[in-house]
Amino acid sequence: MIRIFAIFAFLICATTALAQSYPEYNSTTVNDYAGLLDDASEARLVAQLEELKKDTGVEMTVLTLSRQDMFAPDQTIEQFATGLFNEWGIGNKTSNDGVLVLVMHTDRIMRIELGGSYGRDWDRTTAKVIDRSFLPAFGEDRYQDGIEAGVTDTIEAIVTPFLAGEEAPSGGEGDNWIFAIVAAVFAGIGALIFKDKFVKLRKCPECGTRHLNRSRHIKNSATKTSTGNGDMITECSNCSYRSVVPYTISRVSSSKSSSSFGGGSSGGGGASGKW
Repeated sequence: MIRIFAIFAFLICATTALAQSYPEYNSTTVNDYAGLLDDASEARLVAQLEELKKDTGVEMTVLTLSRQDMFAPDQTIEQFATGLFNEWGIGNKTSNDGVLVLVMHTDRIMRIELGGSYGRDWDRTTAKVIDRSFLPAFGEDRYQDGIEAGVTDTIEAIVTPFLAGEEAPSGGEGDNWIFAIVAAVFAGIGALIFKDKFVKLRKCPECGTRHLNRSRHIKNSATKTSTGNGDMITECSNCSYRSVVPYTISRVSSSKSSSSFGGGSSGGGGASGKW
């Protein structure tokens, strides 16, 4: 009898495991399977996330899907996001500071899943980022505006202060108001200049202070058929240092990328939102 129950339990577990599947990724930056982004918007996001990884080592990825029930119908979005995060191995295995932005178009729900190193103290800030930068645009069907604004806000409100060793904000309605203003600007006009706040972690090569500001001016956005180009501008607000470096933006790939994630994992931290 015990053996029969053991076999029965195994079959239930096996059936559940088979039902829980995750989509494969074609890119470590943007996988727009729901078709919410045009080529120019996707190219801007890819360039922004590639620059984030280059400058800080942080792997941040955007995934859009139509519905969750195509993969794991019996899971909550929190369970699905954590499982997918760990299945893909988002983030560096050692620093564990990866970020997943997951948007379910038809389900009208999204989640930002954080790597295990952030801890649960950042959940409140993550919820605020979703409420002020993603959901207002999503509610008006301006998905690419919301995704671009939300990604920028996530970097500025969560990733950058975390890398600088700051504690998560304790709360209060006025917290991080400046990020809300920046996010609104990005959502409203789809700006082509991105402020890279994480460059402030570096010292100015001339005066040695940490007052560097970097802007990335995209002249021509990349598409699936052609590369793009732009200027990387770094300036110091404490002295006259200024550097302008031209760069090329890779074509938006429609095939499986040869790159892979760094083996990071999540313990379930982050936040979700509906519209």
